Amino acid sequence: MSATRRRVAAAFWLFLFFQGLYALTASGNTFRLPDEFEVYFQVERFVDAGELAVPQTLAMRPPVFFGKFGRDGKPYAPYGPLAALLTLPHHVAGRGLAWVTGVPREALPAGIPWLFLVAGVTSLATSTAAALAVAGFYRAAGALGADRRLALVLSLLLGGATCLWVYGTTLYSEAFVAAALVWAAACLLEARQSHSREHARQRVVVAALLLTIACLTKVTALVFTPGFVVGVLVDGRLPLRGRLQTAGLLAMAVAVALAFHLGWNLQRFGDPFDVGYNWAETVPVGPPRAFAIEDLPRGLVVLLLSPGKSLLVWASPLALAAVRLRRLWQEDRGLAAGLLTSTTIALVFYGSYLFPEGGYAHGPRHLVPLLPLLLLPAAHPAPRPPARASLVLCGAAGAAIALAAVSVSYLEDQALGAGTTSPSTGYYELIDPQPGRARNRYSLSYVPFVRALTTPNWASRHRLGLGPDYFPYQLEMLRRGRGGAVVPSWLPWALPAPFVLLLVWAAPGLVRLSLEA
Repeated sequence: MSATRRRVAAAFWLFLFFQGLYALTASGNTFRLPDEFEVYFQVERFVDAGELAVPQTLAMRPPVFFGKFGRDGKPYAPYGPLAALLTLPHHVAGRGLAWVTGVPREALPAGIPWLFLVAGVTSLATSTAAALAVAGFYRAAGALGADRRLALVLSLLLGGATCLWVYGTTLYSEAFVAAALVWAAACLLEARQSHSREHARQRVVVAALLLTIACLTKVTALVFTPGFVVGVLVDGRLPLRGRLQTAGLLAMAVAVALAFHLGWNLQRFGDPFDVGYNWAETVPVGPPRAFAIEDLPRGLVVLLLSPGKSLLVWASPLALAAVRLRRLWQEDRGLAAGLLTSTTIALVFYGSYLFPEGGYAHGPRHLVPLLPLLLLPAAHPAPRPPARASLVLCGAAGAAIALAAVSVSYLEDQALGAGTTSPSTGYYELIDPQPGRARNRYSLSYVPFVRALTTPNWASRHRLGLGPDYFPYQLEMLRRGRGGAVVPSWLPWALPAPFVLLLVWAAPGLVRLSLEA
């Protein structure tokens, strides 16, 4: 088998393996927070009526709507248009499964079984996205010149020992953005190596398209894109004219996404800068101040040092990349400058944000799209590869945290404290905020999983939304509840079968390729 075919095969087997793992451990429960269920309602409404409004939120009991009413009087969620559209194939599959198994679609509350089943299958779109991110990292590592075995090991660490795993099991949009960004990086690195001008141009065009997709999925993905432009401009391996052309195309792609957002906001709300966020419930005094630079020091502590959100705690394999940063700066100034630019902007942006922790979520949610990129320095060629002990230690620590996180619902584990002296298991503490800032602030003393796992009989509470956070388990809880008898008794236990088969199919391929490397 040629080297090129081996790389393609390894990326394929990695994708299948993690598609199976993420889908097998997926929550399936999107009805926790608007960030998940409003994205589902967007795609449901798109299929039913060809629009992205979310009137279904007003039919919930009680109504739970986060967003704003548009000029047409319809409720809109504050999310990018592609966040929902990227789930469309899985949503159609969910409707097909409901039809095949005879679960009827009815008005609420009788229609809860159909809604839960279809939404759960729809949420598996992020499992596909996260698996694509792992495969994209492998391609990027190979384009850097990494040894195939090291690239494979690092890909396994990214997929199984960081919080990317967690975001491949929920309907948050971070996995989509992570996949688009790392594949854009892979395309640019492959273009840099290409001996064909036409092939290099094609790779650059694909990278530009992927940056547009990332920004249309989530508007704040814009903060990650300057690093791509800076990295190309600084890369001395390319002629100046080529650098300017590539950087210009990437900047244009980002500008197109920004222009689309401005136009979409103008059409919905009459204001191009109104993205639809409504902070009325959390900001008690004055107009909201989404960013406050004076809060940056505390925000950095949240993102880098707190046990519940620290990037290094939730992505321990990044330590392998950190020890190679100096060498990377000396040998690949473009990649180093790009990573430094994107990381610095992201830390300043999110560190001064109203909610640097990312709201109710496991780990550093805002920084998840950067994870595959931040691990790339570990794949850069070096005289000595990382020590086996370091790989095992980082893998074991990261996998333990990720596995705990996918087992425990973030909403069950996280709670608002009773006041400024909230207990260690309290996620938020109540404060007397400055004008424009939120009254609930992330508690630096929050320790993940304590609240849920110390709850008596946590794993045996037979109620939808509680206990082990796995789709088959939650579907069984739904079936045992009122009106759940329409769900076939065999379905919760048959649902994991195709994902187990994916794991069984892909694992030998990965082992064989690792032995051949």
